[in-house]
Amino acid sequence: MKKLAFLLLLLPLASFAQILGLGKKLTEYKASNGITYRIGDTVRLGQGSAPNGTFRYVQYAGWMTFMSTATKGADSHNLERNGSGYNTVIKKIHSSKANGAEKVVFAVGMGGANNFDLWIEDCIASCEIAACKANAAATTAAEGGDKFDQLKKLKALYDGGAITAAEYDVQKKKLLNQ
Repeated sequence: MKKLAFLLLLLPLASFAQILGLGKKLTEYKASNGITYRIGDTVRLGQGSAPNGTFRYVQYAGWMTFMSTATKGADSHNLERNGSGYNTVIKKIHSSKANGAEKVVFAVGMGGANNFDLWIEDCIASCEIAACKANAAATTAAEGGDKFDQLKKLKALYDGGAITAAEYDVQKKKLLNQ
């Protein structure tokens, strides 16, 4: 029980460390999806990857983390599932190393009073942001195989929020013009 209480206290401190500026501050970051993100850029959210649809890697930051953890438990700091499709604006970029692994976290805002921590590489891997690894799959699908199977896969990416309507239309036109 003491370990659980300690972990519940430690989780908000990880977010609070970002606010205090602990770790290395960056002005830009080139992510594994090939995009270079800068302070002031917009990042479109995809879909939450937790079983209940919430976002595992986009979490409340600052005082909101303390409030939600104390009242609802450790998982309550995840952004709710209705955040899908929203645009966030990068306010700060931090890089830190833990156990030999580098983690890059964006402090983002969605226009309200709350800020969120966005764990960029985890968001890319889980498609919690729209510009994720699935977009690469859409491009690959457009390059070979059965057209109708590729269209089906492309539509699934669009329906899942992994790609925008504009991206869907461009890829669809490419497939149909082959």
